[in-house]
Amino acid sequence: MESYGNSIKGFEITRIENGEVRTVRDSVVTEFSLALYIGGRHLVNLLCSSGDLDALVYGYLFTERIIRRKSELISLTIREDVAEAELTVEPDFGVVRTITSGLGPQRTSAYHSMQVSDIRLADDFYLPADELLDNLSAFNTESALFTATGGVHSCALHNRNGKRIFMEDIGRHNAFDKALGRALMEDWEISQAYLLTSGRVPGYMVVKALHTGLPIVVSRSAPTDRAVELARNGNMTLCGFARGRRMNVYSAPQRILTGYSV
Repeated sequence: MESYGNSIKGFEITRIENGEVRTVRDSVVTEFSLALYIGGRHLVNLLCSSGDLDALVYGYLFTERIIRRKSELISLTIREDVAEAELTVEPDFGVVRTITSGLGPQRTSAYHSMQVSDIRLADDFYLPADELLDNLSAFNTESALFTATGGVHSCALHNRNGKRIFMEDIGRHNAFDKALGRALMEDWEISQAYLLTSGRVPGYMVVKALHTGLPIVVSRSAPTDRAVELARNGNMTLCGFARGRRMNVYSAPQRILTGYSV
């Protein structure tokens, strides 16, 4: 448990199994609250896992389209549960929001922009299906924290040049933001990358992807109808139920190269 730092907390619990009742020690993932201030003003509270908080801040600002590039974040200081950033742009301050680990679409500005998104991605990145499925197979067993707790989601961002970013968090959208935030910090060309996620893909996550220019999102789980509609409107490749050697391609199948016509 010590190797996970503050990500896990142990509890004595009662386990009932096959009619037997016993006391055992169980590992539970921890929940962390980060208050984000911009120029001294409180913007949002992020309920998350406590690792890679710098990437989370960059990613949240990036996927919410508050910043478009790394240079727009001038400085970032994180002390305990408070992050203070200075930007070259002015966010839309309103009532301080709390973004929960499950999110809730009404609490993210990405959801409100779904009706007006005019982004349409170019067809300049293609991916062999076998490569994608090989990487997905490795991704499915990578999270030791999930194995220990069953309480986190994972994202893996792959770049055409071979670079890779792996992130995990109690919130699927936080893992997504952390991966894209780290890519922004490392000056990735995100239009030449694809993302694997363990979680369901709702509409607001497609909007987040479109905001960053990410052309391919592949999930082990399901998309929602709104996610499919938004992905098709934005020419983003959205895949779901990617397990074993099969997957469903819900939009822009031309980017997945199979050797067969679609």
